[in-house]
Amino acid sequence: MTYVIGILLVAYAAGVLSLVWHIVRTALLVKPAVESLSALDASRPLPAIDIVVPVKDEEENITRCLKSIIAENYPNARVYVVNDRSTDGTPQAVAGFQKDHPEIERLDITHLPEGKYGKPHAVHQLAPRLKGDIILFVDSDIILKPGCLRAIADIMERDNLDWYAAYGDPDLTQFWERLLAPIFGAMAYSWYDPRKISDPAWPDAIGSGFMVARRTSYEAIGGHAGVMEQYDEDSALLRNAKRAGQKVLFTISPDLYKVKLYGDLQRTIKGFSRTLIGGLKTFTRFIITINALQFVSLMPIGMLILLGILRAAGVAVPFADIWLGVAASHLVLSNILAWQIYRTAGIPLSTAILHPIGSLVAIWVCSRAARDLRRGKPITWRGTSYDSQAMESTLKRGGTGEPYATPRG
Repeated sequence: MTYVIGILLVAYAAGVLSLVWHIVRTALLVKPAVESLSALDASRPLPAIDIVVPVKDEEENITRCLKSIIAENYPNARVYVVNDRSTDGTPQAVAGFQKDHPEIERLDITHLPEGKYGKPHAVHQLAPRLKGDIILFVDSDIILKPGCLRAIADIMERDNLDWYAAYGDPDLTQFWERLLAPIFGAMAYSWYDPRKISDPAWPDAIGSGFMVARRTSYEAIGGHAGVMEQYDEDSALLRNAKRAGQKVLFTISPDLYKVKLYGDLQRTIKGFSRTLIGGLKTFTRFIITINALQFVSLMPIGMLILLGILRAAGVAVPFADIWLGVAASHLVLSNILAWQIYRTAGIPLSTAILHPIGSLVAIWVCSRAARDLRRGKPITWRGTSYDSQAMESTLKRGGTGEPYATPRG
């Protein structure tokens, strides 16, 4: 028995030691990948930008988004709003904004063909109008920060990019989204390392609500026409681009924009459940993620409680002091990692220390999403239902996370 307990101790210590690697990896991951906007080359010629804003039932967000775009005062920009079957006041909100800014064009989509997904189908209908040098696809819950358009123009030209995707500064105003969003963000970047997304040798691809493409590169891969039957169309576009040998860059760049998340607990759970199915895609990945959350946030607390109970009960545990030391180290490293993750999202330490509660909720959300995926339960979002079983097949089309046999690009 002592031998078995010793083996378990070594395995546990190795797992705890791996957290050191994750802490270093996280520090490298969140290192700013795009320099301060003030450091950009102001002398570089500005390319023409077509800005595409797809919307569905975004009455509460669209005006703020459009205001931030117009405030950029970018000289060579055209703005297109694609209204995909909205049933709220979105069309009226856009029309009201157009009165003061008639240069904004709106395309209304009234029908979604069978087997197509709403957003890529809607954007594809706009494609013939796009004539700019580069195209910015931006979700309506995003607010551009001053200098954003000039920054992406400079980045695209300076690095000779075909595609650029960025995750910005989350606007977290309510308790539950402040607690949960950093955890779900860490889960996403555990599976999709931005450095691999930018590496042509790997097929890893994860899109965002803020994606920039050189128009010729976008057209070369068929644009949204090639992803109308894929739930994660933004990630699919980057997968197609990488397969075609195009140059892709993904960064975490809070200087570029703010993004509004879901708000209250109910909407946060529903929103992240939908995102998880589209992002993780397979039951196996859900199981691995659930166990990782348990190990990082819950197990150190459980181990310390268990060791305390056994000691209080007078039960002799082989290597008891070593177990206690490893468990205490586990707790310290767990909190350092959590602090890193929450600090990146601009969340204070007072919330970060509650990460075990956040992980419990995240495990519950993952469990429900995995169950729905397993049962093939349709995903309903803004009045449209999608087949969740189609998520697993997406990985077979290039999202496995395994390296290509030979580098591409």
